[in-house]
Amino acid sequence: MARLTIIKQDNPLIRKQSKIVDDFSPRLHEILDNMQETLFHARGMGLAAIQVGILYRMAVIITEEYGVVEIINPIIKTAKNQRVDSEGCLSCPGISGRVRRPHLVTLEYQDRNGKKHTQTFRGIDAVCCCHEIDHMNGILFIDKMEQ
Repeated sequence: MARLTIIKQDNPLIRKQSKIVDDFSPRLHEILDNMQETLFHARGMGLAAIQVGILYRMAVIITEEYGVVEIINPIIKTAKNQRVDSEGCLSCPGISGRVRRPHLVTLEYQDRNGKKHTQTFRGIDAVCCCHEIDHMNGILFIDKMEQ
């Protein structure tokens, strides 16, 4: 496995829309493994592919309830229990702020083999899922910070 370079907020690539993943080949598995290594090394909670310059709708998240979860082509099916909490981001080092996010989300997504899943995430896990999905849409948490 290799560590990838995390791009920062001033890189215009971070604002791009990510593409749907349709190739679940061993190359995808290698990218996900490298993303996981990068996330562990950075001591983060989640990492979207766009944050390492890869324009595909996928992320690796370390959840409290399920451990490491790879979400590919995620769709939020339900989002409830909005709360405001402090957030940070590996692409925005040194910045934190309060963001309103759901604390209960149900996602439909695929795993590294293309298998579809529907899973409910709670609390900080739900916040992390929403944060990473925002990245896939070119949105940073600083765009949503409340005063």
